[in-house]
Amino acid sequence: MKQVVILAGGKGTRLRERLGGLPKPLVDICGLPLLERQILLVKRFGFTDALILVNHAAEYILEYCASKNNWGMRISCIDDGHPRGTAGATLAVFDLLADEFLVMYGDTMLEVDLARFYSYHKQVKGVAATLFLHPNDHPHDSDLVELDDAGLVTGFYPYPHSSSRYFPNLVNAALYWVSKQALAPWSREAGMLDFGKDIFPAMLREGLVLRGYNSPEYIKDIGTPARLDKVCLDFSSGKVERASLDRPQAIVFLDRDGTINREVDHLKAAEQFELLPGVEEAIKRLNRSEFRCCVVTNQPVIARGECSYNGLRDIHNKMETLLGLRGAFVDRIYYCPHHPDSGFEGERVELKVACDCRKPKVGMIENALEEFNGARELSWMIGDTSVDIETAKRSGLKSILVETGYAGLDYREWAIPDAIVPDLTSAVSFILDQYPRWFTYCTELAKDISSGSIVLIGGQARCGKSTFGNVLRDVLQASGRRAWVLSADRWLRNEQARETGVLGRYDMAALQSLVDELSDNERRPVSLNLPGYNKLNRTRIDGVDRMVVSNSDVILIEGTVALALKTSHDAGVFRFHIEIDEESRKERVLNEYRLRGKTEAQALEVYRVRQADEYPVIENLKRGALSVSLSDILA
Repeated sequence: MKQVVILAGGKGTRLRERLGGLPKPLVDICGLPLLERQILLVKRFGFTDALILVNHAAEYILEYCASKNNWGMRISCIDDGHPRGTAGATLAVFDLLADEFLVMYGDTMLEVDLARFYSYHKQVKGVAATLFLHPNDHPHDSDLVELDDAGLVTGFYPYPHSSSRYFPNLVNAALYWVSKQALAPWSREAGMLDFGKDIFPAMLREGLVLRGYNSPEYIKDIGTPARLDKVCLDFSSGKVERASLDRPQAIVFLDRDGTINREVDHLKAAEQFELLPGVEEAIKRLNRSEFRCCVVTNQPVIARGECSYNGLRDIHNKMETLLGLRGAFVDRIYYCPHHPDSGFEGERVELKVACDCRKPKVGMIENALEEFNGARELSWMIGDTSVDIETAKRSGLKSILVETGYAGLDYREWAIPDAIVPDLTSAVSFILDQYPRWFTYCTELAKDISSGSIVLIGGQARCGKSTFGNVLRDVLQASGRRAWVLSADRWLRNEQARETGVLGRYDMAALQSLVDELSDNERRPVSLNLPGYNKLNRTRIDGVDRMVVSNSDVILIEGTVALALKTSHDAGVFRFHIEIDEESRKERVLNEYRLRGKTEAQALEVYRVRQADEYPVIENLKRGALSVSLSDILA
């Protein structure tokens, strides 16, 4: 037997005009009373018994349940006579409680995978209660709960909060699995008692084990007209239904240092933590979308002995507090405390291991995908290092490199991002606004591209060629055609070996040989050992990546000189010239060279020289290609 206790005794004073004399649990949510939606939810997850604790206008609830034949469940509506508080009302029916039961508040609309919640509750024996917790967009005026790394409750922090410390953004969402035995010491208590403010803190003081279940699923109270309207809007849009973790979830994974906060070499104290400009609003946009938002961060400062677990918790509490003050939150923070190398004074030997969670290994990503029922194909990774991009590649995620922090110039890995943008604000805008438009546009272009085709994508420097190529690849793969994107920049010459002009900067012979080989489908499969190019020291490194191309694969070659490449035939060959407004392109070029350490004057001079050097050549190469204006697509 699974039993739910629904606390349905509230008057709903603030909803009086919407209720028409009915009790709050019978408020209409898009055609059905809230109480019925709750009953249907628990029944879907196998609950057979319900205790509905009523008080105000109880007769209406009894009549409604009877009219529905109790939905085929064993339902008892019990009027305790007068208000006792959430825990007091439950204690008043102590003898009717199952050995463990679910407590649900009668004024909350929810869509929760209750089987997953119960499974988590049963992971640890002897748990007094498991509390459903979630971050929200106003933690500064909410009652907060703190967990340790094992998910055990370590503290309750009622509003108002002390200004002398930072707090985690974990809010009690008023949904609990409770052990009757653990509740027994309070079974004879009288008076007003609340679970969150009275019983759970008392259990913690008595040494009982409480667990927290941190979930992003939908649970909101409908206690005011504005909240009720928001819940109804969410329900009618399908957002409520899609929020349950029994549905696949799209996730945006965020690196921390250099992406969310300013890069500090081995940040080890909360005082060093400073959010980058615009981060709060960017994350708030993710919160308002249907993407989950998870932080995945390597924190070797713990293994190195430079920061304790408590110190890291303080840093993350500061991050959550600062985000919360602007109405933003992250759904989960995953961190790796390990470091494979030894030799640091004060290091923690037990953490000096080659783990499976330190990026670019994928342990943190895989944990999140499992815990959130993540949809890998819909999820993204945003970070400032090549390690973040390699992590995305190994995990099967789309990736965005931000030009904050290291801006990808660390060259610890050679993975190429799906997009490069200035900062987190731009990255979120790309995911939510631009990528869907590009995908729709490329869907039409891809209709004529058959398996085995060659696609050449050219255009001026920093006009969006690589991003266009990556989106077109995604479209092709979504329709079952495997596709690869090759960047011509891999074949840039070493600085000292360059010849005059834009074509002289590339090893055009090697590129042409590659196209000749790939154009002959009968010579496939082809195993390609790919070079990489280091922008900082302007050198090419051979053999940094490998690719095996079959005869049915579509090959997309993008780069400034891509349209200069010749093919032995025109059948199955597609040519695109990418354009963007010149002011936007100029700013991208200037920023590229600022990141490489150039002064503003030096960056402007590079732009001027490249305009004279490249522009006429690239404009001439676009003849015969389909011109694609990214400015028009994104307008």
